[in-house]
Formats: sequence, C-alpha cells, structure tokens
Amino acid sequence: MQEAELIKQAQKGVTSCFSQLVARYQVRLYSYLLARCHHPEDADDVLQETFMNAFQYIKSYQPKWAFSTWLYTIARRLLVSRHKRYYVAIEDVELASDDTNELHSLDHNNFWRLIKKYVSADCYDALWFHYKEDKPIKQVADILKKSESWVKINLHRSKMKLRQVPALSRLLEEL
Repeated sequence: MQEAELIKQAQKGVTSCFSQLVARYQVRLYSYLLARCHHPEDADDVLQETFMNAFQYIKSYQPKWAFSTWLYTIARRLLVSRHKRYYVAIEDVELASDDTNELHSLDHNNFWRLIKKYVSADCYDALWFHYKEDKPIKQVADILKKSESWVKINLHRSKMKLRQVPALSRLLEEL
C-alpha cells in the first residue's frame, strides 16, 4: 500500500496501517535519535514517545508536508522538551588526547558521533537531515523551523569547520 493511503487509513483509526508506517520509519528515526542521546535506552524512550504522539495526533497531519518531516519534527521537539540533555552543543572543541584514538579509527560508524563534538546541535541536525536522510533544503528548514538561507549557510560553515579536522576531511568529501 502507498504511504498516502496508509496515512489516510491511519487517520481513520486503522491501527495496522499505522503499524506499517512505524515499520517504515522506525530504523531511520532510531538512528537519528541514537546519535543525539547519551544512552540507547533514552533513544528507545524518545522513539516510543514519538510514535505515541504521532498516533495520537495523526488526524492533524496534513499531506502538504512529507510524513517523514512531520515525524522528525515530533522527535526533535521531544528531545528539546526533555531539557536539552540529549543535545551536545560544543562550538569550539580542542582535540583531546582521547579523541586522537577515535580519529585514527574513524569510519562511517562513528563519523556522526564525532561530528557532533565540533558543531552546534542545530547545525548537526541540518547536516544529518540533508546528508544522512537526503532531505532537500526546504524540508530541513521546515523541520528545524529555520529559513532556507540559514540552512544553506550553516551547512556550508559546518563543512568548512569540519574540514579543519584532518581525519574528518577525507570523509567529508563523500558528503
């Protein structure tokens, strides 16, 4: 069944259709949350809360927005409302000796965790949604409640900042 039809049926109260939507987005959303939470258990909690809120408010979803944008917006708001304890927002981090080992073994598995040490939470989210989730600038702006110009400028600034970290620069070329 197409996503639009699943959403319409879920809005009518068909729980099996909502379950299919959960199955489509659960892994990607969990990955997004896990990169922002200190513990996997916290990511699990926020994931569950996100889908509970989505189910509760599915009737308010409007098809003019991408369903994934709506879900990520719910998840992001839940993270922020939890006293921002899940966000790591360090603007200027010096490389510590324990970071050196992490940089030498850098691969795609810890690439995103290391990036969040060097950019603000909003910039990290912009990078994640645009490059990891392949969201267009407009959708990223909608999720973050920022202008498209803000997103473009901060994507560029973040990439420039991250290029100054030698081990990250080679992987940034793939973005």
